[in-house]
Amino acid sequence: MFDIGFFELLIIMAIAVVVIGPQNMPKLAKAIGKGWGEFTSTFDDLKKEVMDEAEGLKQSVNIDQLEQDVGAATKVDVDVNLSMDDIRNDSKSSDQEQT
Repeated sequence: MFDIGFFELLIIMAIAVVVIGPQNMPKLAKAIGKGWGEFTSTFDDLKKEVMDEAEGLKQSVNIDQLEQDVGAATKVDVDVNLSMDDIRNDSKSSDQEQT
C-alpha cells in the first residue's frame, strides 16, 4: 500500500516511542484504532447510501429497457455465410459497374 518494509516500520516505531514516549503509546494506538474504525464505518455507510441511490435511479429510469431499446436500434444483421462464389460475383459486378 505505502511500500513500507519491515525495517522502515521499525524505524518509524522507534521514532514514535522517542517522540511520544512509551507510556503514551498504548493510548495513541487505541485512539488511532478507534479513529480508523469510525472512518471505515462511515465510509461503508456512505458507500451503501450511494449504491442504494444508484439502484433507485436505475429503477426510475428503467435502464434495462433502455439498454434493450438501444441494442435493438443499433443491431446490424450480417450474413457471414457467404460462399466464395458470391464474393467473386459481387466483385465482378462492381468491377463492371466501374468501367
